[in-house]
Amino acid sequence: MKISLNWLREYVDITMDVHQLTHRLTMVGLEVDAVQERFAYLDKVVVGHILEIAPHPNADRLRLCKVAAGEHVYEVVCGASNAAENMLVPLALPGTELPSGATVAEGVIRGVRSGGMLCSAAELGLGDDTGGLMALPDGTVAGQPLNQALALSDAVIEIGLTPNRPDCLSFLGIAREVAAIQGLAVQPPLPALPPVQDDIHTLTSVAIEAPEHCPRYA
Repeated sequence: MKISLNWLREYVDITMDVHQLTHRLTMVGLEVDAVQERFAYLDKVVVGHILEIAPHPNADRLRLCKVAAGEHVYEVVCGASNAAENMLVPLALPGTELPSGATVAEGVIRGVRSGGMLCSAAELGLGDDTGGLMALPDGTVAGQPLNQALALSDAVIEIGLTPNRPDCLSFLGIAREVAAIQGLAVQPPLPALPPVQDDIHTLTSVAIEAPEHCPRYA
């Protein structure tokens, strides 16, 4: 069974790190087979703020983008048609391993050095859009790792359940176990139900026509 740590936090307050948690789960009989850090490859992809765009001197379809990421400003060669000044975009720094298996490296493109790669959603494994750069929401902080900016960081815990623990075949069951380990209470999220607007009397009414058989209707 695979459990999202972020989702589990919606059910119980987890006061230990993932390594302590997996050890404690194993010790109480819920053996952890594996832990996968989702989107860990995005640690080297940061939020970039495009400051300036200029034509590439040697290629009509390429442009030179000055991109701020924290205290650093990078010059990146980009061919995306939707690149615009003041746009917030993902900037893959040298050393980033993309889902395709390619590794981003600093290099020279048509005679101009490029210090990284501005990415589409598809290139980062975050969608199918290959038509241009991925536009990030306003208010995203330039220089912040993308997996933090988009709240993508998560650990997926794989538990090898045994037949004697059917009580843990759900998120709530695992949350109960984690809560017991920590001496805390489970706080499952309550569904948001819309308030009832209409009074039942405006929708229908009941008249007792045989009070000798049914003196009261409730």
